Amino acid sequence: MNVPTIPERLEAAIIFLRGEEDGRAWLGALPDQLSDYAERWGLELDSIAENGAMSCCAYCTEVETGRAAVLKIPVDLEAGNTEMRMIDRWAAGNAAPSVLRHDVDTGVFLMTRIIPGTVAWPGGDPAESASFATLLSRLNAPDLPEPPVLKDIADIAQMRMGWARERFDDPRFAEAVERVDAHRHLADAQHVLERLLSTTERRHVLHADLQAKNILQGPDLWYTIDPLGAVGDVNAEAALWVAIQDGPRTVAERLDDLATHPLLTPNRLHAWTYVFAVAEYRPYLPASGERIELFISDIDQAIADAI
Repeated sequence: MNVPTIPERLEAAIIFLRGEEDGRAWLGALPDQLSDYAERWGLELDSIAENGAMSCCAYCTEVETGRAAVLKIPVDLEAGNTEMRMIDRWAAGNAAPSVLRHDVDTGVFLMTRIIPGTVAWPGGDPAESASFATLLSRLNAPDLPEPPVLKDIADIAQMRMGWARERFDDPRFAEAVERVDAHRHLADAQHVLERLLSTTERRHVLHADLQAKNILQGPDLWYTIDPLGAVGDVNAEAALWVAIQDGPRTVAERLDDLATHPLLTPNRLHAWTYVFAVAEYRPYLPASGERIELFISDIDQAIADAI
């Protein structure tokens, strides 16, 4: 069995996540795992995706059917099984790939490959907001299968806030952090987050990482992959996509684009976007950072406090 070379970028991400000893041990066992599943499920391995730190994704072809597929080998068993169930659930609403095979003992699964499968990076087109809105509706279609047990969105949001605190304390970013008064915004965002969490009336099943890098372009629709999985306010789901972009369309314009979506509430969407914009402010990404700076400098705190 011909196993493609593991990309250096993926190796580095796995070692960073798991540590030198554990990461190299996992990577050392990976070629045999790929070969084993390819033989067991009748696959021809084509190449391995460079991105990711929680799994290895191998592009492949089913020998018997000629169908393009993706073999996903997770770092963590529980996370792999949860992701598989989330993907399978959303496939019923035509919002994610279809799961073809699954090994519950390892969390490894095989899914259809979205074609062309390019990342749906937002640019300056309002039509991109319409594509996202349609995806959001499909992710929340009625009568989808029951989800697995999931975390609360509070856990995910607080994790992002913790990462922001670490980033804002990094001396490499001190000048930018001081210039935008990032620590004050972080404190304000924490207050807004607590108000949002305490006033959530309806809880949805969430992807919880529905940013552009986890959205793929299909033949005519957008599809999602790589969910974290959570339950909570659906406005948080849309807010992350609005906040994490680097295209020329502003945060305010994206909020306007989504204001009439039937699942969303404009003032809560605005407030969640403030929380995630602050949490995801990264001075080392100029286009994204400048876009967020513009938004948080103009934030109407009265709207956030009214939540």
